[in-house]
Amino acid sequence: MQEVVEKIDHSQAQPNAEAMAEAITPVSPHEVLEHLVGDVRKKVREVFIQAAETEFRSFIGADPYERTSERKDQRNGDRPRDLVTEVGTLVDLPIPRAREGSFMPSFLGRWQRTQKKVVQLVAEMFLRGVSTRKIGKLSKAIWGKGFSPATVSVFNGQLKEEFLKWMNRPIESPIRYLYLDGIALKLRRNWISREMLLCAIGITAEGKKEFLGFILGGTESGASWEFLIRHLIQRGLEPGKLGLVVIDGSKGLTSALSQLLPEVRVQRCIVHKLWNIIGHTPWSLRGVVPAEARQIFYAPNEQEARTLFQAFKERWSKEAPKAVACIEGNINELLSFYKLPFRHWKLIRSTNVIERAFKEFRRRVKIMETFPTEESCQRIMFSLAKMLNETWMTKPISSF
Repeated sequence: MQEVVEKIDHSQAQPNAEAMAEAITPVSPHEVLEHLVGDVRKKVREVFIQAAETEFRSFIGADPYERTSERKDQRNGDRPRDLVTEVGTLVDLPIPRAREGSFMPSFLGRWQRTQKKVVQLVAEMFLRGVSTRKIGKLSKAIWGKGFSPATVSVFNGQLKEEFLKWMNRPIESPIRYLYLDGIALKLRRNWISREMLLCAIGITAEGKKEFLGFILGGTESGASWEFLIRHLIQRGLEPGKLGLVVIDGSKGLTSALSQLLPEVRVQRCIVHKLWNIIGHTPWSLRGVVPAEARQIFYAPNEQEARTLFQAFKERWSKEAPKAVACIEGNINELLSFYKLPFRHWKLIRSTNVIERAFKEFRRRVKIMETFPTEESCQRIMFSLAKMLNETWMTKPISSF
C-alpha cells in the first residue's frame, strides 16, 4: 500500500515541477540591462524635477500657496523641456515658469537641450574618427536622440572655452627635454592655404611625455617661434632645468632659440639631417654616402663620432662636397646628445617623439581634407593633443 502511495505522490509531483519550469520565462541580459537603465532614468528625472522645484521656490522667495512679504513672483505653470543626458533622453521635464521673471534652473541653460557631458562625448567621437553619420546612429542607440552633422559641428564649437583654459594652464613638472617642430595643415580662409601648426612636446624628469601647447603660425618664422617659446616660459617652463631642445633645423626656430634659450643645448634631428644628406649626394653615390654618414651618429661615443666624421670628410669632400658641408655646418648640434645619459640617446637624437604625434594628427584629420576656419583647426588639434596627454599620463617612458 505504501509503495502505491509513493508512486502516486511521485507521479503527481512530476507534472507540477515540469509545469513550473515551463511557466518560468527566461530573461536575457539585454532585457535586464534595459530594465535597470529605465529605473535609473526614472530616478534621474525625479532628481532633476526636484532640483528645478527647489531652485524655483528660492527664485520667487516662497513655497507654493505661501503668503509672505518676501514673495517676488507668482508661478505660471510649467513648460516642457527635453534633455539628453548620459542615461538617455528625459522627455518633457516640467520646468517651472514665473509670471513676470525669467527662470531657468542651474543645470539647464536657456537654449540647452543636451547635457554638457554628452556634448563632450559626441565631440570626442568625432575626434576619434567616427563619421557624423555614424555618430547620429550611435547617439540614437545610446541616448535615444540622433544628432545631425550640423549639431555635431555645434558641439565641437563649444570646446573653445576649454581650449583657452588648456592653452594657458601652468607647466607644473620641470621639463628635461623639449621638442619643437611644425606640421603643415590645409586651412580655408579666402582661399585654401597651407599653414604651419607650431608644436611643443616636453619630457619630464620622470619620463612622462606632455603636449605643452601649439600655435597656428602661418609659417615657421622666427617671430612665430618666439611667441610660442615666450608663452611656454610665461606658463612655467624653466630654461635652467632644460637638458636639451630637439629641433629639425628650421632657420626661424634656430633664430628664436638663440634669442630666448641661448644657454640650452640644441640637438638637430639626425633623421632630418640624413634626408638632407641624401638630397645633397649625387645619384651614383646615394647607396654609399648616406650609409657612411649614418655611422657617425651611431658611434659609441662623441670622440669616435668626430673621428668618423673626419674620415668621412677626407673621403667624400671632392665627390660629394655638399653632403660633407651639410654635416660640417651643424656638427656640434648633431652630436649634442652624446653629453647626456646613454639610455636617452635613442630618444633625444631625433624628433621622432613629436613626429609620432604628427602621424596621429594626420590620421585623425585625413577625412576632413581642409579646416573650414582657424577656430575649428585650433579646437580639433587641441582635442587631439589632449587625448595624447591622457594616453601618455598612464604610460611613462620605460627605463627612463
